[in-house]
Amino acid sequence: MPTNLNALLRYKIIDECLSNPQLSCTIEVLIEKCSEKLSEFQGVNSVSERTIRNDIRILRSDALGFNSPIVINQGVYSYSDPSYSIFGRPIHELDLLKDIQSLLVSEFETISNKNLPFLLVQLAEITKQKIPKKCAPEGYGILESKKEGAKVVINHYKNKMESFVWSLWKVNKPYGWFKKLYKKPKENIYFKWEYIFEAL
Repeated sequence: MPTNLNALLRYKIIDECLSNPQLSCTIEVLIEKCSEKLSEFQGVNSVSERTIRNDIRILRSDALGFNSPIVINQGVYSYSDPSYSIFGRPIHELDLLKDIQSLLVSEFETISNKNLPFLLVQLAEITKQKIPKKCAPEGYGILESKKEGAKVVINHYKNKMESFVWSLWKVNKPYGWFKKLYKKPKENIYFKWEYIFEAL
């Protein structure tokens, strides 16, 4: 489990760098990019070489299910598969999702992305771990369509995320109503890292 929000952000930044064929990703470049972004978003002044090397080790491993095909050629890091990205990787472990949910709840006030409340609600549905009321989207639990003069706002992130999770449950247990599908989760793919990184 990434120990903090900074670790998740570094994984995201490193992935973006390695996915960019125009960028020559030496360890110095990765340190610079991570330090630059974390300084902008988290007020972190610098990232050590040891930290970046450890991040690469985690990304290469199965610790978080990434198994990234990272190769190094003459000091330059890249993906051996140009189409690879950790965004598309699935999360198989329910315990990991619970840990991520707890981390995001604890960091809720420091993350300004409007998608975070929708992510936390969806994680809570899967993990069965409650979230504080402050972390839920505004008006959550109220049928907006029944509120007089309510304006329907389409959240593409929310719709895409829910459609993905619904498709997983439908494939794994193709019977019963939607609510019944959540009662007995199977040990299978629960979520995509894509939705977590999009909410950071």
